[in-house]
Amino acid sequence: MTPRRLVVPALLACPLWLTGCGGRVGTPPPASPAVADRPAGTESSARSAPKEAAAKSVPAATAGAATARPPLAITPEQITITADDPGMQLLVGEPIAGGAARDLSGRVAWKVDPPGAAEIEPGGYLRPLKAGSVTVVAEHEGRSATCRVSIEAREPRPWSFAEDIVPVLTRAGCNAGGCHGRADGQNGFHLSFLGYDPEGDFRAIVRDGAGRRVSAFRPEESLLLTRATGRSRHGGGLRVAEGSPEYRLLLGWLRAGAPMEQGKTHGPLEGLTVEPGPAPLDGPGPRQLRVMARYADGHARDVTRLAAYKVTDDSAAGVTSNGLASLLRRDEADVIVRYQSAVAVTRLSTAINPDIAFDFASLRPRNFIDEELFRRLAALRVPPSPPAADAAFLRRASLDLTGEQPTPQQVREFLADKDPEKRAKLVDRLLARPEFVLFWRIKLGDLLQISQARQGNGSYRYLEWIDRCLSENMPWDAMVTQLLTALGDPNEREKGGPVNYAVDPPDPTSQAELTAQRFLGLRMRCAQCHDHPFDVWTQDDYYGLAAFFARVGRGGTQPGAMMDGRMLVSLNPIGEVRHLRTGQPAAPRLPGGKRVDLANDADPRRELARWMTAADNPFFAKAAVNWAWAQMFGKGLVDPPDDMSRSNPAVHPELLDALAKHFVAGKFNLRDLVRTIAVSEAYGLSAATIHGNERDSRLFSHHVPRPLTAHQMADALAQATDVPNAYGQLGTRLAIRVSEPSTPSAVLDAFGRCTRATPCAPVQTPPLSLRQALLLIGGDTIDSKVSSLNGYLASAMKLELEPEELVESLYLRTVCRFPTAEESSRWSAELKQATNRGEVAEDLFWSLLSSREFAFNH
Repeated sequence: MTPRRLVVPALLACPLWLTGCGGRVGTPPPASPAVADRPAGTESSARSAPKEAAAKSVPAATAGAATARPPLAITPEQITITADDPGMQLLVGEPIAGGAARDLSGRVAWKVDPPGAAEIEPGGYLRPLKAGSVTVVAEHEGRSATCRVSIEAREPRPWSFAEDIVPVLTRAGCNAGGCHGRADGQNGFHLSFLGYDPEGDFRAIVRDGAGRRVSAFRPEESLLLTRATGRSRHGGGLRVAEGSPEYRLLLGWLRAGAPMEQGKTHGPLEGLTVEPGPAPLDGPGPRQLRVMARYADGHARDVTRLAAYKVTDDSAAGVTSNGLASLLRRDEADVIVRYQSAVAVTRLSTAINPDIAFDFASLRPRNFIDEELFRRLAALRVPPSPPAADAAFLRRASLDLTGEQPTPQQVREFLADKDPEKRAKLVDRLLARPEFVLFWRIKLGDLLQISQARQGNGSYRYLEWIDRCLSENMPWDAMVTQLLTALGDPNEREKGGPVNYAVDPPDPTSQAELTAQRFLGLRMRCAQCHDHPFDVWTQDDYYGLAAFFARVGRGGTQPGAMMDGRMLVSLNPIGEVRHLRTGQPAAPRLPGGKRVDLANDADPRRELARWMTAADNPFFAKAAVNWAWAQMFGKGLVDPPDDMSRSNPAVHPELLDALAKHFVAGKFNLRDLVRTIAVSEAYGLSAATIHGNERDSRLFSHHVPRPLTAHQMADALAQATDVPNAYGQLGTRLAIRVSEPSTPSAVLDAFGRCTRATPCAPVQTPPLSLRQALLLIGGDTIDSKVSSLNGYLASAMKLELEPEELVESLYLRTVCRFPTAEESSRWSAELKQATNRGEVAEDLFWSLLSSREFAFNH
């Protein structure tokens, strides 16, 4: 076997995409012109961004008007609060042209008139002190705005441990996982994690330890206060400063007798509102947030200083514990706000390229996907790339829909086709091919973790059922309903397939977790032990969902028994799941709080399936379209695609809503959904960036190259070289026909096929690794195929093709495009002057198969 030359002409993409490019192992280098798919003439396309327009001078007659400052605006202008409310965050800003706003809350001078009834902090946070009426004035650069405040007293002051005390403990970090919120507590004192169990916390503070943590006779000497203020030894140090509002609140509660609840309270928390609304900023800078908690009696309470905050991208934005958010650069980022069991999100954004001269009005959307995407990109001033070259689109669509590369003949025919609708017609042809069923069976197999290790021999029936569903285009809601409700023998030929869903995992809590993650995009596992720290799901939600699976019996005539060596899935009327906190059997409860009353002999899963697949379900359709989007783009509109929590908002929420609405209107037609995405301009954009979208990696302004999946890579190597792969006892066949993850294959293992032993990543685009590099460079995975006497290259050399023909053929078989004039000239010259033309041809073939352009879908 002749060693391969590692010095490859620069006209090819970097060999192995891992070496010789000056980058770290596993990190792709900047895209070469070939990989980036920059067709000739792209730079002058009407879709490309023109050069920056020169700034125009302002006429002298309008100069004064242009510099006039707008009046200050204070919100709210008039408020009524109670003396026992924590306070109210006032917001001051000025409007900017184009609907943007500038926040001035931290820059204005504040005063309260008359003083005494309230006090205001420099950032604009108003704290009521006693009943009365005051006027708050904000002044800045000769402008002013006022707010009238009416403070009402409630005598005697009502107390709620859950609403008044728990938020203070959470803000101070007392119930965090590193302190008393640990599973085993800290130094004998245990609080529920982030206050998810107020009743238990009340007992721990007031009653446990013989009540030593509170003092009814000397409240200010209560151990709760002295430890928190550092007056007595405390491993956590100072948590609450003496004289602070939090200290005064705790002391007032202790002086009132430390009640769990006293007086007329506002009722349970129903939700959060974050203000101001979605108006963009005029540029990087601060934005003070106001967080309002809504209660059952209609009361709205400012909890800005009691909420917890985090940002989704701390390189783009930051936020303080007082709700002062800051956009650090021209970008956008989401701020996640949590108060007790409620979560809300607000987005900080500004025009990313405010002065770009791109003509967004010239964009021509093909369907509603493009309308939503282009509208958002225009608002952020991020131009989309032009359409991908025909060859790149052909390869991309073929790989995404069938897992297979196009043949050289298909490339020639597609490039010669002058039909303006040829891309849409290509998508229709690909969807009609049997390879679509084979390839998407792998995707659904990964989603459902179908394997012999998990379902035994029933996995074959499971896969046969998936085949039938895809071939017959069964609606997604019907597929999920069958999976959730099937009973019987999982090995039965006709009806056993979906029964396997109940076989593994065998316990109701795991069934609930996987069902929520797979079909609703919700990760609820954290709620098993405590309320979710940054989502709305509580322990009650978790065990309420698990209760829907509690009556599933696995065995023979009796629960847990076997019949003739077979496992049967049936109803077990006495099945139950016990709530971790209460120790009581949990009742079926839909996510969000609605309990379901069922007959003793009913299958609770049917009611769950009806709720899940309903047209108005807030999660089901969105989870499905986001999963499908991720298969076509390498990442979802919500990413990761199976984490559609409140704390992980969609990058394009309007587009996600529009896709879900389309999916529901189309009766949950999965094939139609895939087609709708594939024919959109958004999917067909080039991978080459243009001025204005170079830094974008999340807005889908251009296609982002992604590594081939394991099955795509294995079949691409076999197809290009005409040397098939071997898969154990299955012999040689297409990799997309290999659905069982235990089937031996070094290529599939190296390129990251899902083992299905644990939940797979929603998108199988494995990270690049040194193992892959060594397999391709040092092993014979490629070399043996290139030099095979039965392979394509050996046959081509016997035909004694002209150098130009051979170069063209090798490019078409590997990267599915014609070589550029420079590439053809360079390699043809190499072949003509070579003393051993076969070695040079092998070098070219090996280099193409080892290139980033071949290894990536772009």
